[in-house]
Amino acid sequence: MFNLFYTLFKYKEKAPKDELGYYPEKVNVRAFPERRFLWTSRFLVVISCLSLCTSMILGSLLCILIPLKKTKIMPLQIDYDRYQVTHMEAAQSEAFAGDLVTESLLNEYIVKRYTIGDDLQEMQYRLGDKQYVQLTSSDGVYMDFKNTEYPYFEMLQKKGIRRKVETTMIYPVSFDFWQVRFTITEESPEKEKPVISYWIATMRMSFDFTKFANDKDLGLINPFGLTITTYDLSYMGNNIKSKRE
Repeated sequence: MFNLFYTLFKYKEKAPKDELGYYPEKVNVRAFPERRFLWTSRFLVVISCLSLCTSMILGSLLCILIPLKKTKIMPLQIDYDRYQVTHMEAAQSEAFAGDLVTESLLNEYIVKRYTIGDDLQEMQYRLGDKQYVQLTSSDGVYMDFKNTEYPYFEMLQKKGIRRKVETTMIYPVSFDFWQVRFTITEESPEKEKPVISYWIATMRMSFDFTKFANDKDLGLINPFGLTITTYDLSYMGNNIKSKRE
């Protein structure tokens, strides 16, 4: 390639004997085509060499990228709640209609069970007999709730403590075994900032669509006949940082 450049540029154009102002008497008109051909050929050779170099670079990049045609992208994320590396959820995902219904029912159950509002009578009515929490719980689960958690909720309400509940994740572990992650924002007149605590509810459940076949009013409250047979609650901490003295 360098020999080609040397050959093209080693011949220098002879100094013309043209005199300005004497066209065409004292101007070498016959040499015009040769002059244009010489510089045009040189220009085209330079362009061709640049094009050849560019093509070689692009070809090399293509050879480097060919192995990547079989590469599979696997987006991962860190689940700090489980301390595991998990797959990132797709922007669009398919779900069974039954799972969506179950998520809605469990979300309503958790929110109604742990919310503490301004009205004590409303809370007593919401958590009382023949209401959603009682109708969706088995006898053992509801009796355990009434004997342990419910008196504590009444005490908190009378002290002016209010609770807001928000579910963050609802997912199945198996067919009838589900977990619900939720937060409780507790506001107290004795504290300036609300306390946000994190919880996991683990439950087994079943559906009995004929559970309230003889009572339409109860069937409207729990139309799918959801029954939570076991219920466990796990505490995951709060937003208050402990200080060591």
